Amino acid sequence: MIRGARAALLLALLATSGAAGRAVAQAPSPPRAPALPFHPPMVRTLEAPSPAATPRPSAVPLQAPGGPPPPRYLIEVLTFGPGDHPFTRFGHDAIRVVDRLAQQDVVYNFGTFSITPGLISDFLAGRLRYWLSVSATGPALDEYRLENRSIEAQGLALAPEAAVALVRRLEVNALPQNRAYRYDYFRDNCATRVRDVLDAVTGGAVHAAALGAATETLRGQALRMAADDVPFYLALSIVLGPAADRQSDAWAEDFLPQMLQRTLRLTRLSDPAPRALVANERVVFAARRPLPRPAPPRWGGRFFVAGLGAGLMFLLLGVVARRAVVARVLLGALLAITGAALGFVGAFLLGAWLFTPHAVVYRNQNILLCAPFALALVVLGWGVAFGWAGAIRKAFVVAAAALGLAVLALAIKPLCAPQANGTLLAFALPMWLGMAAGLAKLRTPAAPST
Repeated sequence: MIRGARAALLLALLATSGAAGRAVAQAPSPPRAPALPFHPPMVRTLEAPSPAATPRPSAVPLQAPGGPPPPRYLIEVLTFGPGDHPFTRFGHDAIRVVDRLAQQDVVYNFGTFSITPGLISDFLAGRLRYWLSVSATGPALDEYRLENRSIEAQGLALAPEAAVALVRRLEVNALPQNRAYRYDYFRDNCATRVRDVLDAVTGGAVHAAALGAATETLRGQALRMAADDVPFYLALSIVLGPAADRQSDAWAEDFLPQMLQRTLRLTRLSDPAPRALVANERVVFAARRPLPRPAPPRWGGRFFVAGLGAGLMFLLLGVVARRAVVARVLLGALLAITGAALGFVGAFLLGAWLFTPHAVVYRNQNILLCAPFALALVVLGWGVAFGWAGAIRKAFVVAAAALGLAVLALAIKPLCAPQANGTLLAFALPMWLGMAAGLAKLRTPAAPST
């Protein structure tokens, strides 16, 4: 079911509901009882283990071998690397709490949600809920290893009082009546929740470390993480509007676990003594997969070549179709397929702007590149295949109008909010031009043979 709904579900990953949550936000329980829980980090236990349960072996000693007794709590931020599925492409964050007194070792995970029949409707209406779950550390880490996802731990040098405050916040936030929150891909997710709760118990030290300029826009960060999955990369490129291209700071970039890891390294504490927030780092598991790209790919040239190839194909078929029935049928079929795909995308983007609360897709200039009225080619393409003059004429009008919108998208660039869609422009302009030219050729009667 996950793979069958892949295109729609990956759009849910991009949802921005407009209100960023802060740490320990008091959110109501999910509107429907969680069923079929799906956890990107594969955490399946929703409640904390019983105090009487035997803890799994810990990589950190629960008692000091000598000297003064250690603090009661050991706190680590766990950063999990990307996985194979689109839900896991951006990594994951969690907080590990080792209670030496209670002999417990658990992970607090803000990335839990349910796959239910109403998932897509909840997303479209801005009701998609995630929640904070609690799991024993050992089994949770084992499942990341099975998925070949890297695991890195940052041990935090929190003062004992700050560690106690953090644990209390997490315990309260994990209660059934408090654990759910309205998910926002860029502003309120598993990484920003970890960031916010740590910022709260450190008196704003995390935020102070993230006041510098961002290294990439939000779009750039998302695309560099998705670039090894071309369909996913393409979907993100299309669906993100100009809101993802605004200038931001390092705080906003911390929606990615990898960037939060960097921010925590830069965080400095002053009470009771000046020190770094991160006391130590260790690699728990090294995945056998390439590291994420340091920057988003620059694929404008490749997309232009692809668009030029598509345009030349339409032009050639239009020329040959005047004499060859097979070419005309193939042209009609390709018109129907192209119109269905691009028309649906354009209609979806327009509907998402007008009827959903997801600000990240508003004013999306890609609507001009994927003309919603191109859906008419689904019907007109078959008329072209049968050689009907009226259908050929109307299909030409549709293609010419779509070309006009693509030219308009280029012309209004200086007048609109910046949107980094040059790659898609490089594909759409030659493709629509070739389609319109091919249909124009088909409209022209072939010269009689002598």
